[in-house]
Amino acid sequence: MEIPDKLKFEYLLSLDNHISTKGIDKRKDTMKKIFEITKKIADLGFGENDIKAIAMDEEVYVKYEQWRKDNNI
Repeated sequence: MEIPDKLKFEYLLSLDNHISTKGIDKRKDTMKKIFEITKKIADLGFGENDIKAIAMDEEVYVKYEQWRKDNNI
């Protein structure tokens, strides 16, 4: 079983949003979103290495960028 692309893309988007966010309150909100998505992935039975692999997979990034374009994000 593989982590669904939608969750991978939401995870990457939340990381991007966190990196670009200014202000402590907004950063807390973006960090909360990262944790929520991480929990969804963990609830599917995936571990820390699986989650780390999302951010290191070039193919996932290419699909993620296309997903952002397709969804005007």
